[in-house]
Amino acid sequence: MIKIGVSAPGKIHLLGEHAVVYGKPALLAAINKRISVTINYSRNKQILGGQAYEKEIKQLLEILEEEIKKQTKIKKIEPYSIKINSQVPIGSGLGSSAALSASFTAALLSLLKIPWDKKTIFNIAYTGEKFFHGNPSGGDLATAIEGGFLWFRKDFDFLKTFSHLPFNPHKNIKQFILINSGKPEESTKEMVKKVSELKISFPQKIQTLFDSQEELTKQMVIALRDGDEDALINCIKLGEQNLEKLGVVGKKAQILIREIEELGGAGKINGGGGVKLGSGMLLVYHKDMKKILSYAKQKNLETLVIQTEKEGLRRDE
Repeated sequence: MIKIGVSAPGKIHLLGEHAVVYGKPALLAAINKRISVTINYSRNKQILGGQAYEKEIKQLLEILEEEIKKQTKIKKIEPYSIKINSQVPIGSGLGSSAALSASFTAALLSLLKIPWDKKTIFNIAYTGEKFFHGNPSGGDLATAIEGGFLWFRKDFDFLKTFSHLPFNPHKNIKQFILINSGKPEESTKEMVKKVSELKISFPQKIQTLFDSQEELTKQMVIALRDGDEDALINCIKLGEQNLEKLGVVGKKAQILIREIEELGGAGKINGGGGVKLGSGMLLVYHKDMKKILSYAKQKNLETLVIQTEKEGLRRDE
């Protein structure tokens, strides 16, 4: 019996979230936490390992199946069993939906013995991202597929460009730490819509914030290239301030971030954000990470020490 394994990494959003939806650049990186799926033909269609979000997964698979039929002219897909194993926290800003969409697409195409490349996966899986996020930039998906550090820009819905950074950021930069501020009550789709409504109501103000994020994203690339920790911390601080002005960061997350700043570090939300309860995983950097880990332990906060991942979407034999 055919049994196929595919996996894709989660991501961190170093800077540029929300602004990237409107054509501004973003800097993202894949992380060493992956979503793996295995698939094989079955008498009945089965979804294993995703009970907490089974309804959404079922809808996602139906959307991807229809897009595969549309693009490949296949009329019918036989029943299959698909099993999910996730190291990526769901709904916390780490790109779980992108990793799922990419993995499912590659698994389904492999099961159907349809040759695929990264571009094919992106074009099909992007329909899944639209299901989750409404108006996604595609940055999360590109990172899940490509891996590494990506400079990403959405010029049009039909034109997205990216490139890997031509240097190793970890030559002089330490690891990032993720601190959980709590799972957002709002979906990423809702947060993207919130910013869209603000842009309509206050176009000049929001455009100014987006322009500032673009400049900070450029400065962050230089800081990573040069190993300038002070500049990196400053970019994170100012980028977070802009995100707070956009109204996508809740009070709990803001309090945590101010306390991290008082310790000499910097933190920011790592995705769509959230305001009613938590704001998802916070991306945190400090010259002395022991101080952050000690702070988190004292506050009884969930932490995740991560490494960036060069490898993106892959077949796992």
